[in-house]
Amino acid sequence: MTKRHTGRFGDNPQVPASRGAPLPLVTQPMVAIDDPGATRVDHPLTRVDPALAGAVFTKHAPLATPRPSPAGPPPEIGLTQHTLPQDDPFDRRLVLASDPDSERAAAFRVLRHHLLELGRPQVVIVSSPEPGDGKTTTAMNLALALAECGRAKVLLAETHVRRPQLANAFRLTPPWCFAEQLAAHRHQPMLPWSLVEIPQLWLHVAAISPKIEKTQLLDAPAFSIAMDRLRTAGYEHIVIDAPPVLGSADVNLMADAADGVLLAVRARRSTTRDLRKAIEQIGASKVLGTVLVQ
Repeated sequence: MTKRHTGRFGDNPQVPASRGAPLPLVTQPMVAIDDPGATRVDHPLTRVDPALAGAVFTKHAPLATPRPSPAGPPPEIGLTQHTLPQDDPFDRRLVLASDPDSERAAAFRVLRHHLLELGRPQVVIVSSPEPGDGKTTTAMNLALALAECGRAKVLLAETHVRRPQLANAFRLTPPWCFAEQLAAHRHQPMLPWSLVEIPQLWLHVAAISPKIEKTQLLDAPAFSIAMDRLRTAGYEHIVIDAPPVLGSADVNLMADAADGVLLAVRARRSTTRDLRKAIEQIGASKVLGTVLVQ
């Protein structure tokens, strides 16, 4: 069957609107959705269980042939330990930290399972067509789910220099801004890396300082050098909270250094036109899947 929507994802009266941070759900495939106001996109979605408000994950391209391991010794990693304050509520977007036994947290674990089915990608860029589509929430909780209970060594990094959010979400001060590290390591690749370790979440974080100059541009060669080095540091997964696709070339500049891109789209906000444009801009072969966020 084909569901027809009125130009926005998630306009299904049988699916209740969720409260708080968005989450992904993964169930069985449907067929296409149509946007009467945009060019049709044959985009196989998954059926949302009406009992669970959330989002759906759609697989796009299979994981490409694994990249050859970079040569050279592993980099030196300097870790600054950080503990999330217990006397204040967690940022509501950190679903696996704030409400780990909820259906919302379970849904991100399902997303983890389906992503691993794609071939255990090591470097995953999480982006969205436009700002406000839930990509940072998706990136943070995907990283938390991958690292949960120490099941994998995971690094969560951000490259959105114009709107960094990880420092505020985790209530930390980066010992060395990740954007500044990218620039430094471009010229001296063997320099140590300075990251934050959050032991209670089994997670390493590379955050951009909120005080960074917002006009700074992403340095694509520096990002590629960084990923080549950090791939050898023992991380099973590196999750990148990236800028939105449309309106800049940032994600295109990063995509070749990653194993794939995961796109977050917002129910009742994102359009199939924007999703189609984002996929065309990145290249369909680089898009691992889409998370429909409610």
